[in-house]
Amino acid sequence: MLNDTWALATAIPLILCSLIALSLIFDRGFAVLGHRALGETKHQEVSDLLKQGQIEQAKTTVSDFSKSYQQAIGELNATSKLDKHLREEALSLWLGRYTKQLRRRLSGLTTVATLAPMLGLLGTIVGLMRSFHDIGLSHGPVEPAIVADGLWQALSTTAAGMVIAVICVMCHALFQSRIRYHLSDVTDLLNQFTLSQEIHEVSHD
Repeated sequence: MLNDTWALATAIPLILCSLIALSLIFDRGFAVLGHRALGETKHQEVSDLLKQGQIEQAKTTVSDFSKSYQQAIGELNATSKLDKHLREEALSLWLGRYTKQLRRRLSGLTTVATLAPMLGLLGTIVGLMRSFHDIGLSHGPVEPAIVADGLWQALSTTAAGMVIAVICVMCHALFQSRIRYHLSDVTDLLNQFTLSQEIHEVSHD
């Protein structure tokens, strides 16, 4: 009965870690991986429209291609009447908020990746304690079967903790890479639109 209690006590934290990790991965996966990149062809199309002074048509092209860029276009429209300095400041503030929105809950993955191996190590210690406890209760020769169960528990919890950590680290790296690429893409588009709008304003003064 005591052995089962020890095994359950070491398994429950790892199960909770795996459930939390899965929920975070699915949540961030849908939020981050759903952002489609414009690609070279669409970027060139937008650049050509901006060179021709068709700013509104370029905005429509970007918005229609992917919902991921609609927030950026909406912010451009909202700040289009501001002075250059105020417009750039407003877009910079929005980009900061957008970055926080994309990176929300990613710290949870790093926390689980750090915590899971430690819980696995704790399970290893508990498993070894269980083995020595069983040996202490034995009055005859020490048989391999006496300690095998405890050692299996020790090794399995370590392996489970490492697997959880590896998955969290890989997903975190993937999400961060996609976020950096998307933010770079959005920033480049904002700069293009801002420059085109300034050129348009100067040419009409």
